[in-house]
Amino acid sequence: MHKKILLLLVCSLFLVSSAVAQGVIRGVVTDARTGETLPGVNVMILSIQRGTATDVEGQYELIDVPSGSYTLTATYVGYMRQQIQVEVGTSAVVTNLALEPDVVGLDDVVVTAFGISRAEKSVGYAVQSISGDEVSRTQQGNIVGALAGKVAGAQVIGTSGANIGGSEKIRLRGANGLSDGQPLFVVDGTPISNQSFTLGYAQRGRDFGNMASDLNMENIESITVLKGAAASALYGNRASNGVIMITTKSGRMGPNQPIQVDFSNSTYFDNVYILPEYQNEYAGGYTQSYLEYTDPVDGQTYLGLNYAADESWGPKIDGTTMYRPWWSWFNHDFTGDGQNDYGTTIPMTAQPNNVRDFFDTGVRVSNALSISGGAENSSFRISLNNLTQTGVQPNSSLDRTSLSFNGALSHSNKFTSRVSVNYTNTQGKGRPTQGYSPLQGSPVQSFNQWFQRQVDMSKLRQYRTADGVPTSWNIRSHTDVRPLYWDSPFFSVNENVATDDRDRIFGNYTMSYNINPNFEAIGKIHLDTYDFIVEDRVASGGLEEDWYYVAQRSRREINMEGGLRYEQNFQDVSVSGYVGANQRNERYRSLVQQTVGGLSTPNYFNIAASIDRPGVSNFSSDKKVRSIYGTSTVGFRDMIYVEASLRNDWSSALPDGQNSYLYYGFSTSLVFTELDFFRNQNILSFGKLRASIAQVGDDIAPYQIYQTFSNADPYGNNPAQTVPNTLPNSALKAAISTDYEFGADLRFLDGRLRTDVSYYISTRENEILQLQVPGSSGFSQATINAGKFETKGWEVQLGATAFQTTDWNVDFGLNWATSKSEVVELAEGLSTRVLESAFFGVALYANEGEEWGQLITTGGYGGYTIHEGTGERIVNPNGTYAIQTNKELGSILPDWTGGFRLDVSYKNFSLGTFFEFQKGGQFYSITKMFNAYSGLGEMTVGNNTLGNPLRDPVLDSNGNAVSSIPLSGAHPSSGGVYVAGVDVDGNPVEYLRQASLHFPAMFLNKEAWLFDASYLKLREVKLTYNLSAGLLANIPIKRASVSIDIQNALMLYSSTSGVDPSIIQNNTGGFSFWEGGTLPGTRTIGFNINLGF
Repeated sequence: MHKKILLLLVCSLFLVSSAVAQGVIRGVVTDARTGETLPGVNVMILSIQRGTATDVEGQYELIDVPSGSYTLTATYVGYMRQQIQVEVGTSAVVTNLALEPDVVGLDDVVVTAFGISRAEKSVGYAVQSISGDEVSRTQQGNIVGALAGKVAGAQVIGTSGANIGGSEKIRLRGANGLSDGQPLFVVDGTPISNQSFTLGYAQRGRDFGNMASDLNMENIESITVLKGAAASALYGNRASNGVIMITTKSGRMGPNQPIQVDFSNSTYFDNVYILPEYQNEYAGGYTQSYLEYTDPVDGQTYLGLNYAADESWGPKIDGTTMYRPWWSWFNHDFTGDGQNDYGTTIPMTAQPNNVRDFFDTGVRVSNALSISGGAENSSFRISLNNLTQTGVQPNSSLDRTSLSFNGALSHSNKFTSRVSVNYTNTQGKGRPTQGYSPLQGSPVQSFNQWFQRQVDMSKLRQYRTADGVPTSWNIRSHTDVRPLYWDSPFFSVNENVATDDRDRIFGNYTMSYNINPNFEAIGKIHLDTYDFIVEDRVASGGLEEDWYYVAQRSRREINMEGGLRYEQNFQDVSVSGYVGANQRNERYRSLVQQTVGGLSTPNYFNIAASIDRPGVSNFSSDKKVRSIYGTSTVGFRDMIYVEASLRNDWSSALPDGQNSYLYYGFSTSLVFTELDFFRNQNILSFGKLRASIAQVGDDIAPYQIYQTFSNADPYGNNPAQTVPNTLPNSALKAAISTDYEFGADLRFLDGRLRTDVSYYISTRENEILQLQVPGSSGFSQATINAGKFETKGWEVQLGATAFQTTDWNVDFGLNWATSKSEVVELAEGLSTRVLESAFFGVALYANEGEEWGQLITTGGYGGYTIHEGTGERIVNPNGTYAIQTNKELGSILPDWTGGFRLDVSYKNFSLGTFFEFQKGGQFYSITKMFNAYSGLGEMTVGNNTLGNPLRDPVLDSNGNAVSSIPLSGAHPSSGGVYVAGVDVDGNPVEYLRQASLHFPAMFLNKEAWLFDASYLKLREVKLTYNLSAGLLANIPIKRASVSIDIQNALMLYSSTSGVDPSIIQNNTGGFSFWEGGTLPGTRTIGFNINLGF
């Protein structure tokens, strides 16, 4: 139905209406300083959507202009916008224009709420714009990841390149409230969903991506980030965390517009880059002794390992000892020599690259084709893009096809209609499992947490024998070759395969009617809808019970909007305004089914094959929000601007009497360089001060105010329902965020040096939270309005054209931001609240009076106990560190974030580099913890303070083996881990402790596995060559460029090795403060070709 509606709208756009020719405007456009004519200048009458471009001699002509008074606008890159009033009658009007060279960026236009374009100098709040070329400079594949480091005050939590199509998150201006809210995404005025879809650890932690990844990066013209409430208030409650506005490319309306065809091809190669640092000195097992096995076939005795162990505390890898590997107990040809490898012995050798050898080289190919053009009364652009990707994890792939259309038609001199339609189909296969899981988990979880370091990965690729018997390194014994804990990783990726298919349509249809040169009536309808199906499988024959899962989800959002726009100049005063109304209808449906008890027929993946009654969850949700709003801006002498906005929402999710909430925005800016005092100096070219105050309401999800019931398994033939644990609240009201912002925009030396600084204070009150209540009430918690949170921060942007000649240009940009988020108060009687719990004793808290996002140990786990007098760690008499439970470990929020861009061009060559950095913040690494616990990590080997191997026995002075001993009483040849600190009385102590006991004991000490999230990385490098016009003179190609780029090029600094702090993800779908089984970081090299016809 949605496709039919959009098709009808597209067809209606091209109903032809006629207009009567009445007048002509013509003239010449020149450079005001040199008098030279300017070709390609855009000359427009915006109020009636007429425009053209000057020819090679600077001449232009607008025909069929109705009689009346109009504002004629001329724009050209590198020159200031010029606007003059013209009177049109029945005869030709000659109007020549002389453009002044622009102070860089002085006349820039930014897109604000509801797509309203405004001069940047008139905006009284922080707005940051990024060109589409900068965002798509390297083909990131996800618009969120492409913004990393490029927006001051934005923290992007990325994903590994191995996680094809995976989710990425963006946080604007820190955290404010109890949720990790994401900004609203708006494409050509249409709000779109950026929901992420993940399967939690119970479903193996697959990630199907955030919905904004459906956007075709090749179509983006520009991105505008609205950070504060003053900028985003007009978008209502969903904009409380900011707005990311995306404008897509379109055709150009005007006479003699040529048809333009553009084609691009990008081919990228992904390889694993960052892996944990593994030890390669000791093999699998729990002790350093080989085991002896008697072969039941030949009766001989052989050395072997404890194959059932999934740790690496085993014998030393000496390169000489002959032993029976796990695969020598199978009747199969593993080596490929045509011989049965049963009974084979090999020397014990290291496999330093075995984990890296599991991964393939991923290949990503993107082809994009666009056709655009226009005529005097119409314009269009249609684009087609296909992305085909094979992942670095074997048997993973992604295919995404996008089709988009933008069109405009001026039916008459007053009536114009526009349509924007985007369709995307995404199909995934074998998306990687990741994260920590108590089930089989992911291959990466095994490699980093439970594995044997001597395992040859090439043997595991043959995960079934010729007879179909599953193989694995983790066999139970030499006579029972069934896996004990782990299937072969290649069994997991080739047989436990998930597939997904998503269809997405979003777009809008707009009609505008020019009542007169000052008033314009606008009507819009916006649609965002998707249908999504996921199927996941566990194959028969492996360790886990065979299983089939299918989830179907669909969402539709329709916004119907009407408004009236006003704009007029009165000599020194300019006035503009917009009033409108909107109704938003949301509908969500989901049906999730899964088998229980296994499959009745092996590998028959069908819900009907469930041995027990299948699990079924069916959910539906509907919501409506009605809104009225208005905004007005008054300017005086291009120097002082004042803007006010007001919006009221009525939400169906809130109770009657509490479902209306009003919020406002007020901002002002002063362009002080318009004062006479600043006119006769050449240093400060432009200066603006700005200030704003605004308030935004925040809505809730449906069905939280009245009692609901959930279906349960029937009791015999009787139906059953359950009451949720949370007591609803029919008096809930909207949470409110209030922002104060101050800033300055300064540009020096004709714009060669640019800086923008912002300071903000954001307060959020009446947060909606759950409070624990006595069990006697029949509920465990109740929903209430409570809490107050405050965030303060600075944002700085710097830019400079450091060197510029005819051939050379050197330009750089820097953005930097810092923020602090404080929990001012929670609820009466509540001083702390758990936001999310990680595995094994670490939780994220909001504590009253402290910075948001504190990590605290829980459940008997802890951190180092510090002696008050000395400040040193306390060590127990057995050589273990004393543990302090419930210890605060710091906040997950960074101290500051930013990015640095350096672009150098010489003639037709250009080199662009981009660096991203972050200082501070904490994360909890289950990978590093189990890397040590299981003897896999490099930290478990090496020499101790006596110069002896850590894993050698701990010896007392008589040479007897002990578990630990004071250093002063140890034998000179003693092994063991060196542990130093003080005793409970503050006296210095030193111990040696057995390595296979020390590192597992550190499992209780979560502080040891908490790491600083600081990093500096060279994120992007791109070298481009633009073919000269001379080379293209005799062929139909008008523009051509070739380039090579590298993504995630180099980690220049990280406080911890083996884990990329910028891609900290887990499989809970919640806050990103811990990782376990995270896919490795990748480095990508790409080759691009762009052609224009």
